[in-house]
This record gives sequence, C-alpha cells and structure tokens, in this order.
Amino acid sequence: MSNIHFPSGQRPVYQQLSALTNGYFKAVGLNKTGDRRLHNKALVILAMYAFSYSALYWLPGNWAMAAWLLHGVATALVGFNIMHDGAHDSFSSSRKLNRLMALTFNLIGSNRFYWAQKHNRNHHAFTNVDEADEDIDALGLFRMSPHQQRRPFHRFQHIYVWFLYLITTLFWFFALDFKAYKSQKIAKRAYSQPMSFGDHAEFWISKGAYLCIYLVLPAMVMTTEQVIWGFLIMHAALGFLFAVVFQLAHVVDKAEFPRPDENDALQDEWAVHQMRTTVDFATNNRFLTWALGGLNFQAEHHLFPRISHVHYPALHPLIEERAKELGYELRSYPTLWAALAGHYRHLRDMGRHDSKEASSQTDPQTC
Repeated sequence: MSNIHFPSGQRPVYQQLSALTNGYFKAVGLNKTGDRRLHNKALVILAMYAFSYSALYWLPGNWAMAAWLLHGVATALVGFNIMHDGAHDSFSSSRKLNRLMALTFNLIGSNRFYWAQKHNRNHHAFTNVDEADEDIDALGLFRMSPHQQRRPFHRFQHIYVWFLYLITTLFWFFALDFKAYKSQKIAKRAYSQPMSFGDHAEFWISKGAYLCIYLVLPAMVMTTEQVIWGFLIMHAALGFLFAVVFQLAHVVDKAEFPRPDENDALQDEWAVHQMRTTVDFATNNRFLTWALGGLNFQAEHHLFPRISHVHYPALHPLIEERAKELGYELRSYPTLWAALAGHYRHLRDMGRHDSKEASSQTDPQTC
C-alpha cells in the first residue's frame, strides 16, 4: 500500500469548508496561528514543567515520587499544547518559533523528524488506514481495525489495554523511534525524504541528552532505585495520557476504518475521509480544551491542522453546520466518559468479532 491515494480531481467538500474558515478569520481579523492565549498558556505549562522537574531534586523521599508523577503530567501538557501546534506550524506565524516549539518533542523523549513523518505525513493523510497509519498498528498486541487479524487473546484487550497504555511512551521512545530510524519507514511507507546529517545528529544528541536529564543527573542526588521508579512513574503518567487522548479521536465505535480498493485508491475525497475517521469529544468542556490543546476538537484539527487549536471552539459550530448542509456530520461524544465508553466498546467488539458490522454494538448515543 505504498501508493495509497485519494480520488484525483476537485475536492468540493474541502473547498467549501476552507472557504468558510477563511471567511471567519477575515471577518474577525485574526491570524490562523496561535495568539496571546496560546503563548501565555505555553509559559504557564513550561513553568509547570520546569518546577516539577526541579522538585525531583529538592523534595524528600516519597514526595520526590509525586514530583515525578506531576512531571509526567506536565510533559504531556507540553506535548498536547506546545509541541503539537509547533509541529503543525500553527503555534506562531514565525517559522523559527514553530520549529523551536516542535523541538520540545526531543525534550519529551522522541524526535521531531520522526513525528513529522509519522504524524503529519501518514496519520493526517491516511487516518485509520491499515499499513499507512501507524497509530492503529499495535504490532498485534491489540486489534484496532476490523481489517486486522483477530487473535484469541484479543478477546480480553478491552481489559488489558489500559495497563499497556502505561508503557506507551517507553515503547515509543526506546523502540519505535529506533525501528523507524533504522528502516526509514512509517508502517510500510518510506520516509518522504532522507534524513540529513543534521537530522541524524539531532536524533542521537537529543536521545543522549534525554538520558542525561532523566537518568544521569537525578542519579547524582538519588539512589538508583529511586531514579528507576521515578522514571517509570513519569512515563506511566505520560504514556497513559498520550495513549488515551489520541485513541479517543480515532479508535472508537463512531469512527470508520476505510480500506483502499485493489488499485490502492480510497473512496472519498480527503475531507470526507477525515470526517468519517475522526471523532470529537467533550467540546463544551473548557478545562479539557485548555489542558488537551484542543485535541478534543479532532475533526477540526484534522481538517485544518495549520490552524491553531485556540480557534477550534469558535470554528466548531460553523464547520458542523456547513458539514450538515453538505450531507455529512462531525461525529462527536458529548463527554469524556462517553468517549472512553466508545473506546472500550470498540476494543471489546474488535476482540470478539471478525468485522465491526458483525457485532451488535451498543448505541453510542446511550453513553
């Protein structure tokens, strides 16, 4: 599936939605990128990140373990709010500042170049498509798509998956990063461009710096046991938050998993594909919108990734209404708990049935 593609020609749905958003920004006189709201929030989150890291060194005993936990949460906030917008060139109108913000992913433990290939180029283009979107490939540990092979142990995946989420970032940063670095592929698709000497140097230097910051330096003031436990606690918080938030947008019972035809062509135009495979949740929850960097407005983000998340609450009703006029819907769960229930049901049904259509799912509107 290396040549997977969308239908050629006009993209009428995207053109209409794009014209709508362009009209909105012209009417209100705002840039599409982040504004003072995002930049002030970034300062608050970076302060939380720095404070929680410094607390590892001066809090005693078990309190230091609490600091590791808090630092894991703060690191997730950096990823959701700062790195993510920076990687999509939507944090600022300054290209250099966007690159700097995207580089916070190296500080978090992964790699900016890898994220651009995995997330921007593959996930955003071919959302929920097997062998193109690595986000739905768990190496067989659990089954997310009806087109993946079902194994006997998947019958229990809706139970054990929550424990695996605790090690998401450990596996990601110390296995998947290196797997992609060696193969120069995401899923079965080759990188869009070869890594430059600077990209290679950035990869190894940032990995070494990460180990120094989180293992070597803490070991100078803590016992080895304390460092290991603290590091695992931090990654448990970070991994669980990363996994759950991103899964709620796509691996739920309201999302679809389109399959290309024998010519590797997808049925719908790109914008329609995004609305079929992406689901919003808790769009009226202001705290979640702040903390998650607008990732509860995933449909809006997938349609317009270069618009900063601070604008999604205002755009949501406009896009929802226009999509409805065009005969489509922005799929959504009213609350976080409803989205979690949708994720649980989907995993349960993927573990019990060979196809989504064969299962007798609970009506998502009931949760």
